[in-house]
Amino acid sequence: MLRWLTAVAAAALVAAPTAAAAGPLARHAPVVVHDGRETDLLTSVEAFAGRVPGVPERRPRPRPAVYGRRAGPWLQYWLLYARNAQDRGVLRTGRHEGDWEMVQFRLRGGRAVRAVYAQHAGAESCGYSRVRRSRGRPVVFAARGSHAAYFVPGLRDRTWPDPNDEADGRGRRVRPRLVRITADSPPWMRYPGRWGASRAGWIPGEMDPPRGPAFQPQGRWSDPAAWAAAARPCTRRDCDERGECDGRETASAALLAALGLLGAGLSGGRRLRRAGGGGGGATAAGEPER
Repeated sequence: MLRWLTAVAAAALVAAPTAAAAGPLARHAPVVVHDGRETDLLTSVEAFAGRVPGVPERRPRPRPAVYGRRAGPWLQYWLLYARNAQDRGVLRTGRHEGDWEMVQFRLRGGRAVRAVYAQHAGAESCGYSRVRRSRGRPVVFAARGSHAAYFVPGLRDRTWPDPNDEADGRGRRVRPRLVRITADSPPWMRYPGRWGASRAGWIPGEMDPPRGPAFQPQGRWSDPAAWAAAARPCTRRDCDERGECDGRETASAALLAALGLLGAGLSGGRRLRRAGGGGGGATAAGEPER
């Protein structure tokens, strides 16, 4: 009898984590698919041990993790990369240490109905039916270098000076472990500083490392619903081929060129007027008397 009770208790202990793992936060923890040429793969906070207060000692190799929480009807997942290696514009700026990205899903009646994926300073919002899944879990296609999150693989033709995003979906596929977070837990969540030592200089486009999830701008942490409402509508076929958005680039370049020509014309006109006024006086003074 004692042996049977011991076996039942052991089975209950084993089953408990399984039941917990079946909760909404665990069921919707995303699978991350990298670009085929990505070198900075999804990591965990252990990659910043010794540099960010509260981070536990680094393991020999940090295991990829996704940091999740529930905020009302929203399930929110934060993804960390060691750095953002994407350059911007002709000055080749934009790289920085640390890169926090985020995706979130809205529940209704226990089922996900909407997904919002962070993409640079903005986001894209789609119905959950547009989300690709892997063994029931939503899939995020991470762009090479920037790690912007996309619903489908492919190229995103962005307007200059922003480089195109490439998320071909041919790289490493990661099913990260889930770590639950709040504004106060684990201890590193209370760190208000930046995740990385690099700092932006005077060159336009340079960026500081980001702050942690609870200190992100635009209400990403403090108001998930407002951040979702500000996301652009689902346009998975917009700018998904190289050159498709060049019309906007051409218009922008033409406008800049026109403004440059206008400025040059105005400046040249002022110089001619000044030269003409000064030259006329000199000639008159040098003419012989009649």
